[in-house]
Amino acid sequence: MKRVLIIEDDPFVAGLYRSELTEAGFTVDVASTGDSAMELFNSQRPDLVLLDLMLPDINGLEVLERIRSTADPRDLPVLVFTNAYLGGMVQQAWELGANLVLTKTGHTPKQMVQLIEDTLKEPRPRDPVPGVHTAPSESTSAQTAWFRTKFFQAAPRTRFALKRTLRALATDPTNQGNIHQLYAKAHPFASMAALAGLQPVARMAEAFEGFLKELVDKRAPITPSVLLTIAHAIETLDFLVENHEVVALHHPYSPRILVVDDDAFVGQAVCAALEKVNLKAVWVDSPAGALQRLAGDSFDLIFLDIEMSEINGYELCSILRGTPTHQETPIVFLSMHADHEHRVKSARCGGDDYISKPFLYMELAVKALSLVLRGPWENVGSVRRFTGEAPGSNGETDTASGPAPVVPADEPSMTRSR
Repeated sequence: MKRVLIIEDDPFVAGLYRSELTEAGFTVDVASTGDSAMELFNSQRPDLVLLDLMLPDINGLEVLERIRSTADPRDLPVLVFTNAYLGGMVQQAWELGANLVLTKTGHTPKQMVQLIEDTLKEPRPRDPVPGVHTAPSESTSAQTAWFRTKFFQAAPRTRFALKRTLRALATDPTNQGNIHQLYAKAHPFASMAALAGLQPVARMAEAFEGFLKELVDKRAPITPSVLLTIAHAIETLDFLVENHEVVALHHPYSPRILVVDDDAFVGQAVCAALEKVNLKAVWVDSPAGALQRLAGDSFDLIFLDIEMSEINGYELCSILRGTPTHQETPIVFLSMHADHEHRVKSARCGGDDYISKPFLYMELAVKALSLVLRGPWENVGSVRRFTGEAPGSNGETDTASGPAPVVPADEPSMTRSR
């Protein structure tokens, strides 16, 4: 009987894989931390390792490196899970000797069992071109319905915990423990949503998880902009969960994004950041070029530099807000200034959000995804714009969802009333 070691810190997901693999005839060991994983690896000597790279203590890449110091890829297959939006981690996993890199949001437990069976029957050679493995879609309506029930049972507690932890982070943004706790609570949300067949929720949750992971790993400062991005992401998750039936009717959705910046380096950097969450953008290098492009075309989101030579971003935003086509198009300002005065001015002239340079790629990507995933449905009659109130509550707090996300006290609200 073949032995599989699962290294996964989410007990629900680990339990699912253990159950499916045991039913398929495997002996299964489960470790929830890197340290306990290495103890089991050394004592049990598994035939295959299923490794989640997003572990709470030792980085999963370090665990992979330790495994590969004693076991060759040809002798011991290691299949690793990672976040699809953390490309650097994917590349590192390949370099350290992963046999296959995949995402939990792209594989059901049954697909994973089949992949493990195929790998152990005929050891899988390492692909010559590194990438993320995607499983073919499968129809398992009964299992999906069961996962969906479990997801909606757990979702209110998870969403409440995210908001409560965000409040603690906003109160003490220098406390790294708060961002660690926020990441730990967000980590299982994406895989749970994917198993439940809620792809828009899973997409947003996985990007949000990737952003928090980057903040943790880089020990990045928790600025007011970062806090707003986190708050908007949690609002978007609420919106997508509460309106999942209507949103699902329009999925997949391919938004059109315009980037206006006269600095080629910044324009290309914005486009590269958006590509991290599979969003495509068109870049133009002048306000005149933007007006020409926007005159005959519509976009779902616009990134707008403030400091440009012909007319500045504030003036261009005012022009766009005066045209029927672009009165409601979300606009995110880009600026070298991070002060309160510029943020207030950007909000007053019609901006939806603001990000200062230099920016974290995943922060910009999550800001964009939050706006485009909510944008198409916010004005649909059957869809309630998220306000923190239950339908028909007349202002009472939605206790299932918890308190609305906190906005830093010194920051203007960057969400316009549409």
